[in-house]
Amino acid sequence: MLFSNPITAQADAELHQMRQVRDQGIHDIELQLPSTRYSREELSDLFQITQTRPVAFRAPENMPLGKGPINLEDWEYWLETAALLFEESPHRYFICHGAAVTLGEVFDYLDARPRDFNALHDYKTRYVETIIDQLKQLEEKARSLDIRLLIENAPMGGTEYFEPGRDRIHPALRTPRHLLRIAEATGTGICLDTAHARITSHVLSYMHRSRSLFAAATEKEILNATRTWIQFYEQVSNRTSLVRLSFAISWGDTDTTHHVPFPEGAYPELLDFADQVDPNLPIILPVNKNQLKEMAEPLLRLKKR
Repeated sequence: MLFSNPITAQADAELHQMRQVRDQGIHDIELQLPSTRYSREELSDLFQITQTRPVAFRAPENMPLGKGPINLEDWEYWLETAALLFEESPHRYFICHGAAVTLGEVFDYLDARPRDFNALHDYKTRYVETIIDQLKQLEEKARSLDIRLLIENAPMGGTEYFEPGRDRIHPALRTPRHLLRIAEATGTGICLDTAHARITSHVLSYMHRSRSLFAAATEKEILNATRTWIQFYEQVSNRTSLVRLSFAISWGDTDTTHHVPFPEGAYPELLDFADQVDPNLPIILPVNKNQLKEMAEPLLRLKKR
C-alpha cells in the first residue's frame, strides 16, 4: 500500500492548532517550540487536552545554529523538557535548524577579501563547521536523555526575501553535500523538508545553466545540486529519520506558495517518492493556513490506487 507510513502533523504550541490536528484523526505531532520558555507542565497540558503526543520537537526559531556561540542553558532546558514529554514514545527527535543571514553580511565578508576567489566557499565552510562544533556540544546531552538530534535542510531564503530590509538567506544546508558532511561528523540525523528540497533543487539547477550568483550560490554548490527533491531524498535517505512532506512552487517569498498541498499535477512526484521511502519512516504534514485536510488528501487518494 502506498504511504502506509505513520502520519504526523507539524503544529505550534497552541491549543486551537493542536486540536485541529486531532480533529483530522492525527495524534502524533512535531511541535514547534516557542521562543519564550514554556514549562513542562504547560506543554504537557496541551498534549493531554488535545489527546496528542510528540514525535519530535523543533528548536525555537530564536535558537538557530551556525552563527555565534549557542546558549547551552537554553538548549539543555529544552532538551530536558522534551525528554520528559516524550514519555515512552519510540520516536524521540529534536530538530535543529540553521541560521539565516542577511545578504549584507555575506557581501561584507566578500568585500573584506576582494582578491579571494574562494571567499564565498570559505564563508559557507565556516558556517557548516560552526554547526558541526555546536552539534557536538549538544550531542552528549541529547544522548544522555535518549534523544536523537536531527538537522533539517534549509530553504533558499526567508519568507519575505524580496521585501526591502528583509533579504535574509540561508548560506548552506541547501544541498545534500553539507547535510551529509554534518551527519558524518556528528552522528546527527536528517529531517528532510521536501518543500525546501524541491525549491533548492530547482533554483540551483537553473543556476547551473545561467551561472548566476543570485542567491549567493558557489560554483561547487551549483554543480553538486540535485535536479529534483526526489534525487535530494535519494542522496540523504540513509541518514534521514523524518520527512516533512509538502509542495512548493516558489523559493520562500510567500506563505501561499511554500509548504502547500501537492496539486494533482504533482502526484507523479509523490508516486516516485512512495516507491523509495521506508514505510516505517514518519511523515510530517506541515500545517499551513489550516490546510491539514488538504495536505493529507493526496496521500489518502494514493493509498486507494
